[in-house]
Amino acid sequence: MEENAPLERADAQLIEVRTAAIPHVVPTLRTIVADIAMRQDFDLDAVEDLRMAVDEACSMLLPAAADGKLTCVFSWIEGRVEVTVSVTTDEPDHGEDTGLSWQLLTALATSARRTVTPAGERYLSRVQLVRESETARS
Repeated sequence: MEENAPLERADAQLIEVRTAAIPHVVPTLRTIVADIAMRQDFDLDAVEDLRMAVDEACSMLLPAAADGKLTCVFSWIEGRVEVTVSVTTDEPDHGEDTGLSWQLLTALATSARRTVTPAGERYLSRVQLVRESETARS
């Protein structure tokens, strides 16, 4: 497994999906995160926010995928869902964190961050997002 699993607690649940970096797989990833959120008793608005956040994260990274692969790691525990979407890129630049897509993503998630780390002659570009249920925050 790549070093992109967001939760490190031993009791966290985890699903890792490795797939082609094509737009046709995004609805499947959206469905997975929605199912996880519903099972964690997130309200319908939070479920939809997570679906849209995964969509935005994938939209930001898909065009840069140098090897045609995308990895998405979903982890969850006690009213908290974390998603890490990653691709290998040829360039270290990950774009502007001030664009509309990034603003939308940060509005949909409790927290989000974007990182790029060297991976041999290429780079690992990641978007990590966290969404907590309203009951987890109170």
